[in-house]
Amino acid sequence: MVSILIPTHNQICIDLVQAMHGQATKAHLPFEIIVADDASTDSQAKAVNRSIKQLPYCSYIELKQNIGPARIRNFLVSRAEYPYILLMDADTFPVHTQFLMNYIQSARPGSIVCGGFIYKRTSNPSMCQLRYKYGIQVEESPAKKRNDKPYDKFISMCFLADKTVFECIRFDEDMHFGYEDAQFGLQLQQAKIPIYHIDNPVYHQTTDEASAYLQKIERSIHNLLPHIDVLQAHIRLLAFYQKLHKAGLTTVVRSLFQLFRPLLIRNLTGKHPSLHLFAFYKLGYLCEIIKNPD
Repeated sequence: MVSILIPTHNQICIDLVQAMHGQATKAHLPFEIIVADDASTDSQAKAVNRSIKQLPYCSYIELKQNIGPARIRNFLVSRAEYPYILLMDADTFPVHTQFLMNYIQSARPGSIVCGGFIYKRTSNPSMCQLRYKYGIQVEESPAKKRNDKPYDKFISMCFLADKTVFECIRFDEDMHFGYEDAQFGLQLQQAKIPIYHIDNPVYHQTTDEASAYLQKIERSIHNLLPHIDVLQAHIRLLAFYQKLHKAGLTTVVRSLFQLFRPLLIRNLTGKHPSLHLFAFYKLGYLCEIIKNPD
């Protein structure tokens, strides 16, 4: 009935696989779990993950070349056997013991179901303070709020889909890293494929360090450039940049960003990061790499 698909890169996910295997077995569901390693460079992570193959109905595929988050999701879908697909990132973990059944009971033909995600509350998070603070204050969202704008709130971190959806659309493989979720949500909207949001979260267990997180943000913004025309109306950062550009203020923002960038980085990688400064950092970085004259 369900193919559980998990892309991973330098991430140990045996605990996630065992948890999902246990839930599927207990529910007496026909299932398979396929983990695809996107050419990890962490030999320890690969060694641990290889034990996944020992579990019944589980497979572990190691790719020789890194193909990126969009392509590896499409690859996993192409290998799936069952009519429903549950895609889960390797750094997630189900919050509830009935997590899988909650998804199965919410499944609808020709549609997608998103359960959302949360962060564990702790005084000493394993991720950087910026990632933790941004995750809780900005990214977490109950189903009622997500259903107000179902396509804008699509996140590929964990979702259930009727496999026939992927006969209509696939993840855009030109989106090598970052904002592929926004692009996929737009494609779903254009294809009029229903999205239903429910409260069935996973924990997002990312362990990003502060500097690495900022590098990911910069990389994802950089990868937006070829898709600005398509995504401008769907991504707040691009919409705000367009307003600045029309007002002739991008040069000012770019200059301020370049002047204060060391101080911004010091704040954002520190113990008390400002989300307002984080928003300015992303906008300033976008202004810097576009460098359009006002």
